[in-house]
Amino acid sequence: MINQSDSHEKEEEEKYVEIGEEDLVIGNVPGVTIDGLDWRVTRLKLEEENKKRFLRSKPRYLPYDECRKWAMAMARWETEQEWREWIDMGEKRNAYIPARPDEYYRQLGQWKNWDHFLGKINDDDYLGEWE
Repeated sequence: MINQSDSHEKEEEEKYVEIGEEDLVIGNVPGVTIDGLDWRVTRLKLEEENKKRFLRSKPRYLPYDECRKWAMAMARWETEQEWREWIDMGEKRNAYIPARPDEYYRQLGQWKNWDHFLGKINDDDYLGEWE
């Protein structure tokens, strides 16, 4: 009578057949070796590192002046309220434009005010202090 554990051990031995010092056949697939899998493992590690880096990264937006030019070129908004309604409708499809430009550019010390951002006034036209 054949012992089941002996049979299992024999199957395991057949899975890994040593060819030389460097190569090891995987399963019953001829030509697939440990060395041949090395590049795949490296690729998976790099993909995982890239995914982690991407998930940790912050969004990248246009500089204030470029974002302002984009908003003026679109010519869709007269007020902050119109901008916010447009955002709330889910219309913003440009990843380089912040949904809340006042908050984002204020953190950078670049925000002036909504009238300036939407192109209603220029730097030279405004004599008061920016927000």
